[in-house]
Amino acid sequence: NRDPYVEHTEEYGPVLSLLEHRKFNRVFLFCTGSEYFERARTVEELCKSVSGGTKFSHVSLELESVIDYEEIFTRLKGSVETVIRSISTLNPDISVLLDPGTPQMQTVWFLLAKSGTIPAKLLQGIPPRFGGGSYRVKEVNLESSILPEITIPLREEQDREQKWFTPITALGIVGESAAFKQVLERAFQYASYDVSVLIRGETGTGKNLLARFIHDNSDRKGKPFQPLNCSAISSGLVESEFFGHVKGAFTGAEKNRLGKFRAADTGTIFLDEIGDLPLEMQPKLLKVLEEKTLQPVGSDDEEKVDVRVIAATNKNLEEMIDNGRFRRDLYERLNQVSLAIPPLKERQDDIPLLARTFIDKWNRKYGEEKGLSEETMKYFMEYPWPGNVRELQNAVCSLCATGMSSSIGPDLMPGRILDHFHKKRSVANMEVKIPEEGIDLRALLFQLEKDFYMEALESTDRNKEEAAKLLGLNPPAFRKALRERFNLPEDEHES
Repeated sequence: NRDPYVEHTEEYGPVLSLLEHRKFNRVFLFCTGSEYFERARTVEELCKSVSGGTKFSHVSLELESVIDYEEIFTRLKGSVETVIRSISTLNPDISVLLDPGTPQMQTVWFLLAKSGTIPAKLLQGIPPRFGGGSYRVKEVNLESSILPEITIPLREEQDREQKWFTPITALGIVGESAAFKQVLERAFQYASYDVSVLIRGETGTGKNLLARFIHDNSDRKGKPFQPLNCSAISSGLVESEFFGHVKGAFTGAEKNRLGKFRAADTGTIFLDEIGDLPLEMQPKLLKVLEEKTLQPVGSDDEEKVDVRVIAATNKNLEEMIDNGRFRRDLYERLNQVSLAIPPLKERQDDIPLLARTFIDKWNRKYGEEKGLSEETMKYFMEYPWPGNVRELQNAVCSLCATGMSSSIGPDLMPGRILDHFHKKRSVANMEVKIPEEGIDLRALLFQLEKDFYMEALESTDRNKEEAAKLLGLNPPAFRKALRERFNLPEDEHES
């Protein structure tokens, strides 16, 4: 987090400081999350003036926890082995800079070097304030001046270019149902081709995981993977977020910024919620995809960029095109091939497997032995899961946080799920009895229908398309009823 600059200063961070004082033929920057690839690309750009001629590679090291020794050791060891294989014919002199990262990461580097897993020198940078006014580099003494020479053979399943299938479990993707397996098989097939993929699916189905699965099984594996949620960016900053800006381009632009597309160069950019991309931004995105060049905000120069695009949406883009809210030419460019993830209610066979996976993850994290009762699992199988896998995971976490046994009962389930079953029983047990004074049947049915509409909206976080599906209606009819039958403003219940 101190690279490329120390926060709020112009002082070089650990990596730039080292590269300013020592020359290397090649630098590998390990990025523990997609948000760090832009920092790493910025380091590379700045090094063109600091350390010209150095070749950079950016290694993806996605971690669930940056302080989990076991996870860091396993993932870092595998990544380092791959790097060493890629340069083994050069017989290189390898150095590792300890300064970046968490203390747990630094400890793992020590273990890997001390054990001989990597034949490397460990370097420690000493900032000017601790080095008598100038930056110094110290080689850490590992009680042996010569580390053992080792040769790490290629894994049998890898070819000369280190291409291999990434197991779905390594990405957190869980599913054995026929419908879900079919999607994964098609995704694996598409991964081999450098085409744009449009992923469709309801909220919470795991579109981001499927995008990562495609990237990690493509020729761009190991290169940057940059997710970008189009609905989470302020409309005034979309272009800068995508394409970067130059210093002084607008108020607050205190430094040059690369933007997500240049940060993802040679890799993959994942445009989530593409249906929320502002209309005025869509032709600019299309131009970049077609011409493979972009122009940072405030710059007169064009920059080349090589990225694969995966987009995702839970909206009906075809309907948006008809309404003039999404460009057809951009849609065609993004939709070279498409995948549709089935909602959880259509893959019920996966519910027990997913629940056990989330419980196992909880127990490993907290050293506990929590579990669910058979009755709770029965409730899980009957619930429609409008929030899909994400809602199931949240429900399991809630049960594990609240319950104390290895067989947690359904009475501790989140209120929304319990309310669903209470209302279901109330409707099923409704007594049909006409009072002596009679009833206004039309008014009663009208109010009952309205209550179901409102409950469907509430259960789906006010997503009209999902609410319509819960009631067995098509979205246009659902919207029309809200507007005309129940006299609700058009935008009152937008998702």
